[in-house]
Order: sequence, then structure tokens, then C-alpha cells
Amino acid sequence: MDTTSQGINKEPLVSILMLTHNRAQYISTAIEGVLAQTYQNFELVIIDDGSTDETEGVLSKYDDPRICIISYPENKGLHVRRAESLAYAQGAYTAIIDSDDVWTDATKLEAQVAYMQQYDDCCVVGTFITLINAQGADIGENHYAVTDQGIRNSILKRNQFTHSSVLMRTSALSKTLGYRDTKLAEDLDLFLQLGIHGTFGNIPKYMTSYRIHTKSFNPQRTAMAKAVLGIIKKYKHQYPGYYTAIVKAYIRILITRIYSSSESSTKY
Repeated sequence: MDTTSQGINKEPLVSILMLTHNRAQYISTAIEGVLAQTYQNFELVIIDDGSTDETEGVLSKYDDPRICIISYPENKGLHVRRAESLAYAQGAYTAIIDSDDVWTDATKLEAQVAYMQQYDDCCVVGTFITLINAQGADIGENHYAVTDQGIRNSILKRNQFTHSSVLMRTSALSKTLGYRDTKLAEDLDLFLQLGIHGTFGNIPKYMTSYRIHTKSFNPQRTAMAKAVLGIIKKYKHQYPGYYTAIVKAYIRILITRIYSSSESSTKY
């Protein structure tokens, strides 16, 4: 009798959602980071948004019953697939990992599930992140506020979660409108929705790597800054620091316009 498997299956199921489009060179690293987790009671739902590279061949090499691959022949874009993706989450908790990012700490899920179980009013828990370039080399670090109050005090001024790092309580997600069409920054909007229904947290360890493909300033950065401005305005009365956040948002738009380049990139 496999008592180890029986023990694992008594733990809450984690639904891990991974969106991808033409990331064949990175997706294996993302998948391996999931499979290496010490917390093993998960399902990994990979949503392929019409890839035309070698993604299908890469995914065909994985023979794990916990991996579910949903392939769409047509590319409809990140925002459409994000909105659809939450319908596939079956577990008590929902995690996000983009196909070009990496969970670098094998205890990430274990630590986050333990946090959720300790704080049963928590709806989002993230981690600190390492920034990596297209080749996977470390180029920086990001850390965030850790406590609920600290996160609330800062989140309008600066997003306190990296999308690929978060674990969310699925029951809280069901109380939101999901990923809304905010013309970018739909993750920030979702976190702010969730914060109305529960508390926030961050584990102060560098457990996730976020990949940066392009220059710091590009046309998409300007669009992102405008989207964030619109989101801030929506939550004027729900979170502190509104006026400081508005000023910073306008400054970001101005800076990105000045330094914008011709390059752009979409995260999957």
C-alpha cells in the first residue's frame, strides 16, 4: 500500500494554471519547477493559446496524470485566456505560473499552503522574486510588504505581488469578477478584488524567478502605466494611499512616454 500517496491526497488540492504561447524554449523549465515541489497534491493545467513553435512537442514529453493540457488552435491573446482560465481551477487553492517564469524554491507551494491554513482569512499569498533575463541569468531582486496592513498601504502605489508567485484561495476567487479586461494589469485588478474579501500576505523568501525579455522602457510599458492608472481610480475608496498612487501613476506614464522604444513583449 502506498501510504505516501494516501497522505498527500488528504492535503488540499492546488490547481496550478499556466498559460503559454510560443514559449517552447522556456516552458520545460517552468514545468520542472512545478514538478520539483515538495507539495505534490496539485493539478497543473497548461493552456496553450495557439502556439506555432515547438510547444506541442515539448508538452508531449510529459506523462504525468496531474498535468492537463488544453490546446487552442487559434491565438486569442493573453487577456482572453486569462479570463477563461479560472474556470479550470478545481482545487482549494489556485496558483499561477507563466510559462517563461520559474518556481526556484522546491518548498514554495508547501510554505504557501501552510500559510493559508494558518491564516484562514488570507485570500492571496505571494513570495519575493528574483529577476532573470531571457537567458536565465539573475539581474535583480524584488521584495514586497509582508503583512496584510503593509500590503494594503502600498498596493495602489506599487503592486505587491508578482503574478507567477501567488497562491489564491479559490473560494475567494469565486466572489470576484475574475480577470477583467483592464487593457493590461488584470492581475493587479484581481488582487484588489480579492482584498475586499480577505487578507493579504507575502512569504519573505526569494522563491520565484520572473523573466524580463526586453528593455525597461517600451510601448507596452506606457500602456501598462495607463491601465494601472485606471485601476487605481476604481479602488479609490477601498485602499489607502490613493492620492500618492495617482501622482506616481501619472509620473510613470510621463517617464514611459519619454523613454519608450520600439520593442515590446507579452508575458505568458
